[in-house]
Amino acid sequence: MSYPPRQFRETREAVLLEAVGAIGLASLVVVRDGAPEAVSLPMLAVPQGDGWMLEGHVALANPLWRLAEGGCAALAIFQGPHAYVHPGWYPAKREHGKVVPTWNYVTVHAHGPLFSTRDPAWLAAHLARLTDAREAGRDDPWSLDDAPDGFIQGLQRGIVGLTLRVERLEGIWKIAQHHDDANRRGVIAGLAASSDSGDRAMAEVMAER
Repeated sequence: MSYPPRQFRETREAVLLEAVGAIGLASLVVVRDGAPEAVSLPMLAVPQGDGWMLEGHVALANPLWRLAEGGCAALAIFQGPHAYVHPGWYPAKREHGKVVPTWNYVTVHAHGPLFSTRDPAWLAAHLARLTDAREAGRDDPWSLDDAPDGFIQGLQRGIVGLTLRVERLEGIWKIAQHHDDANRRGVIAGLAASSDSGDRAMAEVMAER
C-alpha cells in the first residue's frame, strides 16, 4: 500500500489482528474474467505455521468459491469504525477558518492466495471455531451442540470453506493524527456527543490513541 501517508498506517501485527477479530465481517474481493467481484462474509484469523490464515465460508450456490479451487489472488477488507468529521468541531475554525470536512476511518487489508475446500471435517471444525469466537463472553453462549442431531451436518453440505493465506496485512487508522491536540480533542468531543453509534465508536478509537 503506497498510500495513505505514513502517519495513518498501522503495521503492528497484534493491533491489526485484534481489529480483524473485533470487526469480524470482511469484504472478500477476487477477479473473474478481468473484473473484480466481492462477497461479504465473516472471517476468522487463525495461526498457520509462522503466519496467519483467514477462514470463512460461502454458500455452495455462490460461484466465487470455484475461482479458488486451484488458488487465486484475493483481498479481504475489514472496515472498522468510520465517521464524518464536521469542521465546526475544530477550534481552528474559529481561529482562522482554514479547515475542511473529512472522514475518519479504520480499515485492515489482508492480501494473499485464496483456496476452497469441501472437506466435512474441516468445515465442522471451522464452524465450531467461528461460532465459539462470536459467542465468547455471552451470558448464555450458543454452540453447535445446541442444534438437533443432523441439523448442522445438513446445512454444512450447502457451504464451501475458504482459506486466505495472509501474505500481507496492512492497516489504516486515519484519526486526525495530522491535527494538533486541540483539534483532535474537539473532534473526539463532537463525535462522542453524536446520537450515531458509528460516530461514538470512532470517538472511542481516537480517545484510545
